[in-house]
Amino acid sequence: MPRIAFDTLEHLNRPSQFAIMEKVTDVLATSPAVTHLLVRGSIARGTSDRLSDVDLVIGITPSAYADFVAVHDALAATELGAIVPGWLDTIVPRMGGLGYVHLIEHAGRLYQLDLYLAPADRLTSIAAFTSGSIVYTNPDAGIHLYDPANDDFINRHLSAAPTCEQLIVEALVLTWMIHKRLMRGQQFMAYAETHMLHTAARSLIRTALSPQTAFYGWYHLDTDLGKTPIGQACLRELDMLIASPPVPTVRSLTDSLERILALAHRAAPQAVDKLCLSIDAYRHHLALD
Repeated sequence: MPRIAFDTLEHLNRPSQFAIMEKVTDVLATSPAVTHLLVRGSIARGTSDRLSDVDLVIGITPSAYADFVAVHDALAATELGAIVPGWLDTIVPRMGGLGYVHLIEHAGRLYQLDLYLAPADRLTSIAAFTSGSIVYTNPDAGIHLYDPANDDFINRHLSAAPTCEQLIVEALVLTWMIHKRLMRGQQFMAYAETHMLHTAARSLIRTALSPQTAFYGWYHLDTDLGKTPIGQACLRELDMLIASPPVPTVRSLTDSLERILALAHRAAPQAVDKLCLSIDAYRHHLALD
């Protein structure tokens, strides 16, 4: 078979994740604040499949770190095809930075892009911890000194209570993650993330209807929220949600998401309005899979 035929077959069967990595690299390499890109996770280990996330660590000049974090969400939307705002990842280990999960559109399909934003002075320890591989180094990158202001900045982000809008985004991202677990038969991970999904729904109604008791979690939920008709209606929705299978089916997972979105419409309509285009795009892609 001629070499050109092999090249054509190789191109047609190339995992989309590699094209996504190239696109992210091309976009971020234009920023003088970006010093390195490191790939981690299943792609770095050589165990990825066509459902795998693209896991990247972005090294950022310490003096530009806070500014880059502030604009990276807009960059993901305009340059990388993100359809929803990034979710501040509460699952990723704490490695000295901030992790965000983005759902991006590529070649008509939805993929998960995990970006861990870290000051450049922490890249060596992160690379060792994750066994990741450097895929890009800024040729102008020099030695970057530790900036203690970044520790305060990171800690404030990690300890801040999420808004209703952020909790809706969390529900969308978790649903996508659970869906992938079900496709792979990863029952235990599906169970763990389903519990997180239910907790996000609980936090949403707490934050919307009783923000002063949001830190109570599940404690006194009925007495705190059951004093008003809207609270009672939200509690009924939540009760039906947590009664769904602990390891969902694809159908019950879709039903759970719709129940959460109905709950959000009732408890936090303004947050839903802000995300209406993102939710529509998300529903479209979920239906495709």
